[in-house]
Amino acid sequence: MSNQRQTVAGWQVLTASFTILMVAFSFALFSLPIFYPFLRKTYGWNAAQASAGGSIVLLLIGVLGPFIGRLTDRFSAKKVLLTGMCVSAVSLALLSTIAGLTQYYVFCVLLGVGTAAVSLVPTSMLIAPWFSTKRGLAVAPNLTRKLIEQFSMSYAFVALAALLAIPFVVTLVLVRGTRVAPQSPAATHRHTLAKAGDVIKTPMFWMFGFGLFFAAHTLTGIQQHLALYMTGHRVTPTNAAFALSMLLGASAVGKIGGGAIADKYSSRVSLLWSIACLALGIGGLLAVTPASPVIYWSAAMFGLGYGGVFNAPPLIAFEHFGTEKVGTILGLFMMFFGVGTSSGGLVAGMIFDRTHNYANSFSVDLLSCGIAFLLFFAAARLSAPRAVPVPVRA
Repeated sequence: MSNQRQTVAGWQVLTASFTILMVAFSFALFSLPIFYPFLRKTYGWNAAQASAGGSIVLLLIGVLGPFIGRLTDRFSAKKVLLTGMCVSAVSLALLSTIAGLTQYYVFCVLLGVGTAAVSLVPTSMLIAPWFSTKRGLAVAPNLTRKLIEQFSMSYAFVALAALLAIPFVVTLVLVRGTRVAPQSPAATHRHTLAKAGDVIKTPMFWMFGFGLFFAAHTLTGIQQHLALYMTGHRVTPTNAAFALSMLLGASAVGKIGGGAIADKYSSRVSLLWSIACLALGIGGLLAVTPASPVIYWSAAMFGLGYGGVFNAPPLIAFEHFGTEKVGTILGLFMMFFGVGTSSGGLVAGMIFDRTHNYANSFSVDLLSCGIAFLLFFAAARLSAPRAVPVPVRA
């Protein structure tokens, strides 16, 4: 393939990945918190019950990460993504029919399976040989809120399901082939090391893994409950959705900034910067009332860190293990990440239901944030894993 054709194909893949993350991934995941106040009002559920649906989705994204990675290595990112979009669309349509908590959880399980297949694992593997990804996630909350307010909650679920046709068609049309990225000798050695059995024996793997868990726990402890926190203090759903959009919009800037820092220094330094932003954002949420205009800037500060941490699993995997056939390794990191994200929202909801005060929930998130910072800071003392020699046949 000529350089010009490679450039065009690369931009097509980037366009497809952007659309997948902006529509398929964000609509299936980041719209759910906007439904929580309406679910509580409609069915009388408590905060933990409503947010548990999002926790189920996030848990499955993490737990299925290694499996999705292996499927991506064995088949192709395109096939995995197309299948995931179909499953997500069906699950969103089914959520419009729920009549109770059991149905809600069952359909969230299906949504989790579909979202795992359109998550960072396959999209990162799709574009890794071409570009560093840049994602937009802020459109989902406001669109969801408008659909619920102007029509109904059931209509909103069906509309989101229908909109998944957009990334499906874009991926089907634009992603036509794969590209093998040129590998340096060092990358070849990293690729040899990139076997699950070798990687999980290294202290660095566990240090990064648990660091990702605590950082991810912090993300959803805030993101999944920000709208509930604000509407519980008589802030309008419109303003609550705007605050969540500020958070997710700032995350796009955080992704770019975090990626730039990782390129210049390392993924560890990028994570330390992102976690500092998370801590500042949580501090702002704890320091001001939900009705204060400062709450939106606190949400934006948190979003800067949110974006940087959200990019962390592929950054770590590609930096230490190359970009070819590392789906399983990336999936293992996503497992830590997913378990952390699933526990964050659930634990925050349980603490609120017991204490009726989100300040307690957010304080636990701040503690989790501090643990993640210490783990990534301590990772500097660990030496990089040694490469496994590649046998050379005469």
